[in-house]
Amino acid sequence: MSWWCSAQNSPWSWEWRAYPGVWLFVLTTAFLVIAWNRRAAQRSGQLPYRPPPTFWLGIFALWLALDWPLGALGAGYLASIHTVQFLLMALVAPPLLLQGIGPAVLKSLNQKGTAYRLIDLLTRPLVALIGFNVVVLLTHLPAVVDTLMQSQLGSFTVDMAWIGSGLVFWWPVCKDEPPRPRFVPALRIGYLILGMMFSPVMFGIAGFLVYSHTPLYGVYELAPPVGSLSGMPDQQLAGVLMSVGPALVAFIGITVIFFRWSRIES
Repeated sequence: MSWWCSAQNSPWSWEWRAYPGVWLFVLTTAFLVIAWNRRAAQRSGQLPYRPPPTFWLGIFALWLALDWPLGALGAGYLASIHTVQFLLMALVAPPLLLQGIGPAVLKSLNQKGTAYRLIDLLTRPLVALIGFNVVVLLTHLPAVVDTLMQSQLGSFTVDMAWIGSGLVFWWPVCKDEPPRPRFVPALRIGYLILGMMFSPVMFGIAGFLVYSHTPLYGVYELAPPVGSLSGMPDQQLAGVLMSVGPALVAFIGITVIFFRWSRIES
C-alpha cells in the first residue's frame, strides 16, 4: 500500500496496489462539489441539486488517471502512460467536472466577492490560455519531471497542477459566468484550436519526445522495463499521444460548441 503514486524503482508487477490518498482525493472532490451545489440551490430556493451524468464521467476520468494501474505506471515507469494521465487530468476530466457546477452556484458567485474576482481574473481567455500553456511547459521539463516524480509529494504537485490549470483553461468555454459577451462561440472555437490543436507548447513537447535521439527523462529511462515497451519507443509513443490526444479532445469540444451554436442561430 502507498498513499499516492510515485516512482518506486522496483520491477513492475500487475499485482493490484492500494492508493488510499487517491481514493480520498476523488471522493472528497465529488462530495465538495455536490455539497456546494446543494447548499447554493437551497439558499436560492431552487430545486434540489442532482449531479449530471457528465460530472460523474469527469470523476471517473480523474479516478482512472490517478489510481492503479495508470497512476503507478505513469508516475515512474512509462512516459507514454504519463502522457495519458496528462490528457485525462488536464483535458478530459476538467470540462466534464465543470458540468457539475450548477446555476445556483454560478448565481452565488455573481455577487462580486473575492471568489468572483479571482475567478474573473484567472478565467479571462487570454490569461487562462497563457497560464495553461505555462503549466504544461513547466511540468514537462526534464529537470522538473525527474525531480518531482521521485516523491509522492512531487507527483501530487504535478497532478494538481494539471487538474487546476485544466479547470481554469476550460472554464471560459464551459461556463458563461463571469459574463464575457465578446467571447462568442466562434472565438471559443478559435480558443480551443489555439490552445490544443496548434499549441506551440504541446507541439514542441511532442516534437522533442518523438525526434530526440536520447531519452529526455531519467525517471523513465532508468525505470524497470514494462514488457517490451521502454526507453526510446516509450518516449516516442508519448510524443505521438501528446500530438494526437489534444487535437482529438479539441475536435470533440469544437463539435459540441458548433452544434450548440447552430441550435441557437436556428
